[in-house]
Amino acid sequence: MPRRPLLALGLLLAAVPAAGCGSEDPELIPQTRASALTSTIDEIQAACDDQKPAEAEAAVQAANQQVSELPRRVDTDLKRNIRDWLNHIDERIDRDCEPEEEEEETPTATPSPTETATPSPTETATPEPTETATPEPTETPPAEPTVEPPGDGGVLAPEDEGQ
Repeated sequence: MPRRPLLALGLLLAAVPAAGCGSEDPELIPQTRASALTSTIDEIQAACDDQKPAEAEAAVQAANQQVSELPRRVDTDLKRNIRDWLNHIDERIDRDCEPEEEEEETPTATPSPTETATPSPTETATPEPTETATPEPTETPPAEPTVEPPGDGGVLAPEDEGQ
């Protein structure tokens, strides 16, 4: 019995044995009756854990019967509180004792490749060649040959001076 009823049963289980100390206080549940009631509450829990709501409801009815059979000296507020808890549990049995819906494993969606449209080539106008005026060649006078002086980098030797 998941969620809240588990808490409700836990609190009821804790209250019943504590109330079973009737040897000291006659208004509390006698120990033998507290043990029997605790056992019945365990049956409610087990039936609900096994996802058997009909068995859990039958155990709630048995627990209510046990509360009704408690001695008259047991405190009426205590009996009422236990009945209130049992009624609360009984109201939730159908919801809490049914099998939990198993979450189906949904595979993680792998995005399928989306087709991206490849742009078709657009025709670009090729510009027409334009005529560029080519400058006419200008005549360059031929260069006069330069004569390098013979020998030592242009220094004339004394014997060559007269020549």
